[in-house]
Amino acid sequence: MGPKPPCPRTLKAVYADIHDGDKKEVTISDSVLTIRPSGNNQTWVVEAHLDRDTCSGSADFNVPGKPSPPPVNITVSLWYSANYSDYKTEWEFTDPSGTLAPRNFPLNRWVQLKWQTKPFKAKCLGYSNAYQGVFADMHDGDKKEVTISHTSVSIKPRGNNQTWVVNTQLDTESCTANVDFNVPGKPNPPPVNLLVSFLHNHAPTGLFKYEAEFTDPSGTLAPADFPLNHWVELE
Repeated sequence: MGPKPPCPRTLKAVYADIHDGDKKEVTISDSVLTIRPSGNNQTWVVEAHLDRDTCSGSADFNVPGKPSPPPVNITVSLWYSANYSDYKTEWEFTDPSGTLAPRNFPLNRWVQLKWQTKPFKAKCLGYSNAYQGVFADMHDGDKKEVTISHTSVSIKPRGNNQTWVVNTQLDTESCTANVDFNVPGKPNPPPVNLLVSFLHNHAPTGLFKYEAEFTDPSGTLAPADFPLNHWVELE
């Protein structure tokens, strides 16, 4: 997968909705984007025109049967997310009106539940050079700061008065780290350690950013490969 991956002509996949905590099915048929619930008894359907140049569309979720739709149309954009050896598709949601958040701020991510193998291994974030970035936390709705230098990883809150810090070590072969959020001052830490995978994000527009995916290798909170949360780098 190169820096400008394609906007697919056809696609049908199930995604974990990080914000809502359920699943959605998304289908692409040429320039038609269809969104529906998956894994429950809801029957609503959203259809949108897909701009193939940007691989994005304006979605109106105010349709019959859809609980708690956003008050404005939302832009939904395709991204490709890659770890050290595999990739999957994701959908990012933003509000072009700026009503819910600044227009480029990621409100939510839907994460494909099936990885696919890519033909090369990506370079691990921060391994050769120091990295520091601010991420939007899709689950918590706040911001986090991540610093990586060689194999040292530091995670802290950003934009509030919390002062907790998590330190861990990076496995540079898999570009993952074992994270214990049960540190002084951290509200509501998960009951088990989580695995964070640092991912590369590419869009068909040529945009690039980093992302962090959290899973529970113990299987306590969800199946070991199920995405519990995503942090998206703020451009």
